[in-house]
Amino acid sequence: MLVRTLADESAQRERMNREVEIAREVQQRLFPQSIPEIEGVSLAGRCRPASEVGGDYYDLIELDGGNLGFAIGDVSGKGISAALIMASLRASLLGLILDDPGNLAKMMQKVNRLVYEASTSSRYATFFFAIFDPETRELRYVNAGHNPPVLVKKDSGELQRLEACGPVVGLLPFVDYEEQSLILQPGDLLIAYTDGISETMTADDEESGEDRMLEAAPQRPAASASEVIETIFRVADEFTAGGRTA
Repeated sequence: MLVRTLADESAQRERMNREVEIAREVQQRLFPQSIPEIEGVSLAGRCRPASEVGGDYYDLIELDGGNLGFAIGDVSGKGISAALIMASLRASLLGLILDDPGNLAKMMQKVNRLVYEASTSSRYATFFFAIFDPETRELRYVNAGHNPPVLVKKDSGELQRLEACGPVVGLLPFVDYEEQSLILQPGDLLIAYTDGISETMTADDEESGEDRMLEAAPQRPAASASEVIETIFRVADEFTAGGRTA
């Protein structure tokens, strides 16, 4: 009986490890395999799960006319279920945005409906999507309950948060969203993130917070997007120093 119990536990652990590995593979394939090159724009992105596979998602999408689509989201839960919802979210987004990128509010309504039908009642995702036109420097966006990306103005250092203009996706079948827009100036810095980076914890359970993350961003005008990310992650690692991430 003891031998059988140990064998069952070993088989269960093996199945769980395999599920985690499948979820990790799904997640990695959903992230950009290459960073688009947009003249006059420095782009970078990174996702580093704290332990098991999380629900973070980001994407950089080259659109017609030289425009750039940018997405970031956070699916509730972890593991293979979160990875599958992430895959459904990405597929819905790509199908809709490549078909008609004109009305982001209506697009998000459709994404919400598709995610709602593909997930259980306890699953949802915060989600932010924007389109940047490098010629006009206009950024059009819609924020579905996600942590507000922060725009750091080059000239004044002023912080502008791109607040939510609608609820999370997948929780309710029918919701409304509102498209917003702004003009980016040369040298402006846009930081989009999930709560994992702002909720890193020390061993004494002290939370890093958004302010520390923003202070870590290099203030040099010539700093690249990759340098900004490297510095933010390095400061977060130094802050936790043996603690944990959210």
